[in-house]
Amino acid sequence: MLTAQQQVFVQALEELDLEQVQHLLAEGLNPNFIIEDKGPAVSVWSDTLFHWWEAICEAHEAGEPMCAEQKQLSLQVHLDILEALIQAKANFHLWDAEECYGPLWDAASAACVPAVKRLLEHKVDPNSKDEEGNTILSSISDLFFDCDFDKIDWSQALPEEKETLELLRNNGAKTTKELA
Repeated sequence: MLTAQQQVFVQALEELDLEQVQHLLAEGLNPNFIIEDKGPAVSVWSDTLFHWWEAICEAHEAGEPMCAEQKQLSLQVHLDILEALIQAKANFHLWDAEECYGPLWDAASAACVPAVKRLLEHKVDPNSKDEEGNTILSSISDLFFDCDFDKIDWSQALPEEKETLELLRNNGAKTTKELA
């Protein structure tokens, strides 16, 4: 059972209420708690990245991709919350309620290069595996392109997808086969 303060914190994460997140963390709230049906609080944050990614995809589909400034402006609150969580010593090595995915997988699956970069800088393991034994690189490649990393047709990739996968690769991420 979550405390009232933890419930408010989860709601603030879901609503991207940076002020409330910062306030609760400044009051000493430990962000390392588990929400029964969602997993760790960091997973609540990383799940919000999908809304950002949906807007990016919709803009691509409409033939009017967002410019870098638009993407950054809509992403900034996510990055500010991420930084607040890092400063509060949140554990980004925990996985979600199903124990399938962690914050790095979520950030990568949302093709969120700045969040992936920051999590890698924070030493989140790019070679962690899901319950099926797939690495993040293989899992995300399959999610985006229905194939493993070494088989991707880059001409079919959105710029954000390519940049995300290359960032993972350049930071030591391996395919499932490479780690076998």
